[in-house]
Amino acid sequence: MKHLPARRKAIKQLGGLGVSAMAVGAVPAFASSAEKGSLRAQLDLSTPEKRAEITTKIMGSTGEEEKHTFLRFHIYGYMGENVVPFFSMNNYVVQYWKPDSKPGHYHLKHYETGYYTEFDTDKPITQWTNPVSGEKIDLETFILGPIGRLYTPEGIIAPGIAPQPLRVNVIGDRVYVPTQSIEAFPNMFQPGEWPEYSSGEKVFWDSMSTYSAPLSEVLDPSRKSVKAEIHMQNLTSWQPFLRLGQLEGRSMARAFGQHINGFSDLSDDVYAGFKKYTPDIFDTANWQDVRFDSIDFYNKALAEKKASS
Repeated sequence: MKHLPARRKAIKQLGGLGVSAMAVGAVPAFASSAEKGSLRAQLDLSTPEKRAEITTKIMGSTGEEEKHTFLRFHIYGYMGENVVPFFSMNNYVVQYWKPDSKPGHYHLKHYETGYYTEFDTDKPITQWTNPVSGEKIDLETFILGPIGRLYTPEGIIAPGIAPQPLRVNVIGDRVYVPTQSIEAFPNMFQPGEWPEYSSGEKVFWDSMSTYSAPLSEVLDPSRKSVKAEIHMQNLTSWQPFLRLGQLEGRSMARAFGQHINGFSDLSDDVYAGFKKYTPDIFDTANWQDVRFDSIDFYNKALAEKKASS
Protein backbone atom coordinates (compact mmCIF):
# COMPACT_ATOMS: atom_id res chain seq x y z
CA MET A 1 0.00 0.00 0.00
CA LYS A 2 3.04 2.34 0.13
CA HIS A 3 2.55 3.27 -3.50
CA LEU A 4 -0.91 4.80 -2.98
CA PRO A 5 0.28 8.37 -2.13
CA ALA A 6 2.23 8.48 -5.38
CA ARG A 7 -0.83 7.28 -7.23
CA ARG A 8 -2.97 9.96 -5.60
CA LYS A 9 -0.45 12.58 -6.69
CA ALA A 10 -0.61 11.29 -10.25
CA ILE A 11 -4.40 11.39 -10.13
CA LYS A 12 -4.38 14.99 -8.96
CA GLN A 13 -2.05 15.89 -11.81
CA LEU A 14 -4.34 14.12 -14.24
CA GLY A 15 -7.29 15.97 -12.75
CA GLY A 16 -5.65 19.25 -13.65
CA LEU A 17 -5.05 17.97 -17.17
CA GLY A 18 -8.68 16.95 -17.49
CA VAL A 19 -9.97 20.42 -16.58
CA SER A 20 -7.55 22.08 -18.98
CA ALA A 21 -8.55 19.72 -21.77
CA MET A 22 -12.25 20.29 -21.15
CA ALA A 23 -11.97 24.07 -21.09
CA VAL A 24 -14.07 24.74 -24.20
CA GLY A 25 -17.15 26.79 -24.94
CA ALA A 26 -20.75 25.68 -25.14
CA VAL A 27 -20.36 24.57 -28.78
CA PRO A 28 -17.40 22.41 -29.90
CA ALA A 29 -14.95 24.07 -32.26
CA PHE A 30 -16.03 21.98 -35.26
CA ALA A 31 -19.67 23.11 -35.07
CA SER A 32 -20.62 25.30 -38.06
CA SER A 33 -22.57 28.54 -37.81
CA ALA A 34 -25.52 26.77 -39.44
CA GLU A 35 -25.76 24.55 -36.39
CA LYS A 36 -26.35 27.45 -33.99
CA GLY A 37 -29.67 26.89 -32.30
CA SER A 38 -29.49 23.13 -32.93
CA LEU A 39 -29.38 20.55 -30.18
CA ARG A 40 -25.61 20.64 -29.92
CA ALA A 41 -25.67 24.38 -29.22
CA GLN A 42 -27.81 23.58 -26.16
CA LEU A 43 -25.03 21.54 -24.56
CA ASP A 44 -23.77 23.92 -21.90
CA LEU A 45 -20.07 23.37 -21.17
CA SER A 46 -19.42 26.96 -20.12
CA THR A 47 -18.21 26.28 -16.56
CA PRO A 48 -16.26 23.47 -14.84
CA GLU A 49 -19.37 22.62 -12.79
CA LYS A 50 -21.55 22.25 -15.90
CA ARG A 51 -18.90 20.17 -17.63
CA ALA A 52 -18.69 17.93 -14.55
CA GLU A 53 -22.47 17.53 -14.62
CA ILE A 54 -22.41 16.44 -18.27
CA THR A 55 -19.48 14.03 -17.91
CA THR A 56 -20.91 12.48 -14.74
CA LYS A 57 -24.35 12.12 -16.31
CA ILE A 58 -22.79 10.13 -19.17
CA MET A 59 -20.23 8.17 -17.13
CA GLY A 60 -22.52 7.51 -14.17
CA SER A 61 -25.33 9.53 -12.62
CA THR A 62 -25.96 12.97 -11.18
CA GLY A 63 -28.76 11.58 -9.00
CA GLU A 64 -28.98 9.04 -6.21
CA GLU A 65 -28.94 5.88 -8.27
CA GLU A 66 -27.63 2.33 -8.62
CA LYS A 67 -26.06 1.68 -12.01
CA HIS A 68 -24.92 -1.55 -13.65
CA THR A 69 -22.40 -2.04 -16.48
CA PHE A 70 -21.32 -5.06 -18.50
CA LEU A 71 -18.06 -5.12 -20.47
CA ARG A 72 -16.40 -7.81 -22.55
CA PHE A 73 -12.59 -7.74 -22.59
CA HIS A 74 -10.16 -9.26 -25.08
CA ILE A 75 -6.63 -9.48 -23.63
CA TYR A 76 -3.47 -9.74 -25.72
CA GLY A 77 0.27 -9.88 -25.22
CA TYR A 78 2.43 -7.28 -26.97
CA MET A 79 6.16 -7.90 -27.36
CA GLY A 80 7.12 -5.48 -30.13
CA GLU A 81 5.52 -7.23 -33.11
CA ASN A 82 1.92 -8.32 -33.71
CA VAL A 83 -0.17 -8.82 -30.59
CA VAL A 84 -0.80 -12.38 -29.38
CA PRO A 85 -4.37 -13.23 -28.28
CA PHE A 86 -4.37 -14.48 -24.68
CA PHE A 87 -7.91 -14.80 -23.32
CA SER A 88 -11.12 -12.82 -22.76
CA MET A 89 -12.97 -11.65 -19.66
CA ASN A 90 -16.58 -10.99 -18.75
CA ASN A 91 -16.66 -7.93 -16.50
CA TYR A 92 -19.50 -6.59 -14.34
CA VAL A 93 -19.70 -3.29 -12.47
CA VAL A 94 -22.18 -2.13 -9.83
CA GLN A 95 -22.04 1.53 -8.84
CA TYR A 96 -23.91 3.60 -6.27
CA TRP A 97 -24.11 7.32 -7.08
CA LYS A 98 -25.10 10.24 -4.88
CA PRO A 99 -24.85 13.99 -5.52
CA ASP A 100 -22.90 16.16 -3.09
CA SER A 101 -24.16 19.49 -1.73
CA LYS A 102 -21.41 21.27 -3.67
CA PRO A 103 -22.26 21.99 -7.34
CA GLY A 104 -20.53 19.64 -9.75
CA HIS A 105 -19.55 17.14 -7.03
CA TYR A 106 -20.82 13.54 -7.08
CA HIS A 107 -19.99 10.59 -4.83
CA LEU A 108 -19.48 7.08 -6.18
CA LYS A 109 -19.10 3.69 -4.49
CA HIS A 110 -17.72 1.22 -7.04
CA TYR A 111 -17.80 -2.62 -7.11
CA GLU A 112 -16.33 -4.64 -9.97
CA THR A 113 -15.65 -8.30 -10.77
CA GLY A 114 -14.64 -10.38 -13.76
CA TYR A 115 -13.90 -13.96 -14.74
CA TYR A 116 -11.74 -15.16 -17.63
CA THR A 117 -12.90 -17.10 -20.67
CA GLU A 118 -11.36 -18.71 -23.70
CA PHE A 119 -10.52 -16.01 -26.23
CA ASP A 120 -13.64 -14.50 -27.83
CA THR A 121 -16.00 -16.97 -26.16
CA ASP A 122 -18.09 -17.16 -23.00
CA LYS A 123 -16.51 -20.48 -21.93
CA PRO A 124 -15.02 -19.88 -18.46
CA ILE A 125 -11.42 -20.96 -17.81
CA THR A 126 -9.47 -21.15 -14.58
CA GLN A 127 -6.28 -22.50 -16.13
CA TRP A 128 -4.52 -21.33 -19.26
CA THR A 129 -1.44 -22.30 -21.23
CA ASN A 130 0.62 -19.18 -21.90
CA PRO A 131 1.52 -19.19 -25.62
CA VAL A 132 4.63 -17.11 -24.87
CA SER A 133 6.19 -19.26 -22.12
CA GLY A 134 4.33 -22.53 -22.74
CA GLU A 135 3.60 -22.66 -19.00
CA LYS A 136 0.20 -23.73 -17.69
CA ILE A 137 -0.96 -21.28 -15.06
CA ASP A 138 -3.94 -20.61 -12.80
CA LEU A 139 -6.01 -17.57 -13.72
CA GLU A 140 -7.15 -15.29 -10.91
CA THR A 141 -10.63 -13.77 -10.94
CA PHE A 142 -10.78 -9.99 -11.03
CA ILE A 143 -12.28 -8.27 -8.00
CA LEU A 144 -12.26 -4.62 -6.93
CA GLY A 145 -14.23 -2.70 -4.34
CA PRO A 146 -15.87 -1.14 -2.61
CA ILE A 147 -13.90 1.86 -3.85
CA GLY A 148 -15.02 5.42 -3.14
CA ARG A 149 -14.54 8.09 -5.78
CA LEU A 150 -15.49 11.75 -5.90
CA TYR A 151 -16.30 13.29 -9.28
CA THR A 152 -15.52 17.02 -9.20
CA PRO A 153 -15.06 19.95 -11.62
CA GLU A 154 -11.30 19.49 -11.06
CA GLY A 155 -11.29 15.79 -11.98
CA ILE A 156 -11.91 12.48 -10.25
CA ILE A 157 -10.44 11.87 -6.80
CA ALA A 158 -9.89 8.20 -5.91
CA PRO A 159 -7.57 5.94 -3.87
CA GLY A 160 -6.54 4.05 -6.99
CA ILE A 161 -6.55 4.41 -10.76
CA ALA A 162 -9.44 6.54 -12.00
CA PRO A 163 -10.54 7.55 -15.52
CA GLN A 164 -9.94 11.30 -15.87
CA PRO A 165 -12.30 13.00 -18.36
CA LEU A 166 -10.89 14.87 -21.33
CA ARG A 167 -12.72 17.32 -23.62
CA VAL A 168 -16.40 16.67 -24.30
CA ASN A 169 -17.10 16.12 -28.01
CA VAL A 170 -20.28 16.11 -30.08
CA ILE A 171 -20.13 14.03 -33.26
CA GLY A 172 -23.33 13.72 -35.25
CA ASP A 173 -26.14 13.05 -32.79
CA ARG A 174 -23.97 11.64 -29.97
CA VAL A 175 -21.94 13.10 -27.10
CA TYR A 176 -18.52 11.53 -26.44
CA VAL A 177 -16.51 11.68 -23.22
CA PRO A 178 -12.99 10.29 -23.64
CA THR A 179 -10.98 9.54 -20.51
CA GLN A 180 -7.42 8.59 -19.70
CA SER A 181 -5.34 7.20 -16.85
CA ILE A 182 -1.59 7.37 -17.41
CA GLU A 183 0.27 6.15 -14.34
CA ALA A 184 3.44 4.54 -13.04
CA PHE A 185 3.92 3.36 -9.47
CA PRO A 186 6.23 1.09 -7.48
CA ASN A 187 5.70 -2.61 -8.06
CA MET A 188 4.74 -4.66 -5.00
CA PHE A 189 6.60 -7.54 -6.67
CA GLN A 190 10.17 -6.24 -6.84
CA PRO A 191 12.32 -8.16 -9.37
CA GLY A 192 15.09 -9.04 -6.92
CA GLU A 193 12.69 -10.86 -4.60
CA TRP A 194 10.06 -12.00 -7.10
CA PRO A 195 11.83 -12.69 -10.43
CA GLU A 196 8.99 -14.82 -11.80
CA TYR A 197 6.14 -12.49 -10.86
CA SER A 198 7.77 -9.08 -11.30
CA SER A 199 7.58 -7.08 -14.53
CA GLY A 200 10.12 -4.62 -13.10
CA GLU A 201 10.59 -2.04 -10.39
CA LYS A 202 7.63 0.02 -11.61
CA VAL A 203 4.17 -0.87 -12.88
CA PHE A 204 3.09 1.09 -15.95
CA TRP A 205 -0.63 1.53 -16.42
CA ASP A 206 -2.10 3.33 -19.45
CA SER A 207 -5.87 3.15 -19.83
CA MET A 208 -8.17 5.00 -22.21
CA SER A 209 -11.97 4.80 -22.30
CA THR A 210 -14.69 6.48 -24.34
CA TYR A 211 -18.27 6.91 -23.13
CA SER A 212 -20.95 8.00 -25.58
CA ALA A 213 -24.68 8.62 -25.48
CA PRO A 214 -27.39 10.22 -27.66
CA LEU A 215 -27.29 14.01 -27.49
CA SER A 216 -31.06 14.21 -27.04
CA GLU A 217 -30.88 12.02 -23.92
CA VAL A 218 -27.96 13.98 -22.46
CA LEU A 219 -29.94 17.21 -22.88
CA ASP A 220 -33.13 15.77 -21.33
CA PRO A 221 -33.43 17.53 -17.93
CA SER A 222 -35.64 14.74 -16.56
CA ARG A 223 -32.74 12.26 -16.86
CA LYS A 224 -30.05 12.02 -14.19
CA SER A 225 -28.16 9.41 -16.22
CA VAL A 226 -28.06 7.79 -19.64
CA LYS A 227 -27.21 4.29 -20.89
CA ALA A 228 -23.83 5.08 -22.34
CA GLU A 229 -21.87 2.83 -24.67
CA ILE A 230 -18.32 2.24 -23.43
CA HIS A 231 -15.11 1.35 -25.25
CA MET A 232 -11.77 0.88 -23.47
CA GLN A 233 -8.13 0.20 -24.32
CA ASN A 234 -5.46 -0.70 -21.76
CA LEU A 235 -1.70 -1.06 -22.12
CA THR A 236 -0.22 -2.30 -18.84
CA SER A 237 2.78 -4.06 -17.38
CA TRP A 238 2.50 -7.83 -17.26
CA GLN A 239 0.16 -8.99 -14.51
CA PRO A 240 2.09 -11.04 -11.89
CA PHE A 241 -0.06 -14.14 -12.35
CA LEU A 242 1.10 -14.37 -15.99
CA ARG A 243 4.55 -15.34 -14.63
CA LEU A 244 6.37 -13.58 -17.47
CA GLY A 245 8.90 -11.82 -15.24
CA GLN A 246 10.91 -9.09 -16.96
CA LEU A 247 10.10 -10.26 -20.49
CA GLU A 248 10.02 -7.14 -22.66
CA GLY A 249 6.43 -6.28 -23.48
CA ARG A 250 3.05 -5.49 -21.95
CA SER A 251 -0.52 -6.69 -21.78
CA MET A 252 -2.95 -4.99 -24.11
CA ALA A 253 -6.71 -5.14 -23.63
CA ARG A 254 -9.70 -3.76 -25.42
CA ALA A 255 -13.21 -3.78 -24.02
CA PHE A 256 -16.68 -2.86 -25.18
CA GLY A 257 -20.03 -2.71 -23.44
CA GLN A 258 -22.61 -0.39 -21.95
CA HIS A 259 -24.73 0.52 -18.97
CA ILE A 260 -27.49 -2.07 -18.59
CA ASN A 261 -30.67 -2.52 -16.57
CA GLY A 262 -29.16 -5.17 -14.32
CA PHE A 263 -28.32 -8.86 -14.12
CA SER A 264 -31.47 -9.75 -16.08
CA ASP A 265 -29.85 -8.27 -19.20
CA LEU A 266 -27.12 -10.94 -19.15
CA SER A 267 -27.35 -14.11 -21.22
CA ASP A 268 -27.96 -17.28 -19.22
CA ASP A 269 -24.41 -18.59 -19.61
CA VAL A 270 -22.76 -15.28 -18.67
CA TYR A 271 -25.09 -14.92 -15.67
CA ALA A 272 -24.16 -18.45 -14.56
CA GLY A 273 -20.47 -17.57 -14.92
CA PHE A 274 -20.72 -14.62 -12.55
CA LYS A 275 -22.77 -16.69 -10.10
CA LYS A 276 -20.12 -19.39 -10.02
CA TYR A 277 -16.88 -17.40 -10.13
CA THR A 278 -17.66 -13.97 -8.64
CA PRO A 279 -20.86 -14.30 -6.57
CA ASP A 280 -19.98 -11.27 -4.42
CA ILE A 281 -21.17 -8.94 -7.18
CA PHE A 282 -24.76 -10.10 -6.58
CA ASP A 283 -24.65 -9.09 -2.91
CA THR A 284 -22.86 -5.75 -2.66
CA ALA A 285 -24.91 -4.87 0.45
CA ASN A 286 -22.89 -7.49 2.36
CA TRP A 287 -19.59 -6.88 0.55
CA GLN A 288 -17.79 -4.91 3.24
CA ASP A 289 -14.09 -5.78 3.00
CA VAL A 290 -12.14 -3.71 0.49
CA ARG A 291 -10.71 -5.95 -2.24
CA PHE A 292 -7.97 -5.22 -4.79
CA ASP A 293 -7.18 -8.19 -7.02
CA SER A 294 -3.50 -7.19 -7.28
CA ILE A 295 -3.10 -6.84 -3.51
CA ASP A 296 -5.01 -10.08 -2.93
CA PHE A 297 -2.63 -11.90 -5.28
CA TYR A 298 0.40 -10.37 -3.55
CA ASN A 299 -0.85 -11.48 -0.13
CA LYS A 300 -1.52 -14.98 -1.51
CA ALA A 301 1.99 -15.22 -3.01
CA LEU A 302 3.53 -13.93 0.23
CA ALA A 303 1.66 -16.52 2.31
CA GLU A 304 2.76 -19.31 -0.06
CA LYS A 305 6.35 -18.09 0.11
CA LYS A 306 6.36 -18.08 3.92
CA ALA A 307 4.74 -21.52 4.04
CA SER A 308 7.44 -23.00 1.79
CA SER A 309 10.38 -21.42 3.62
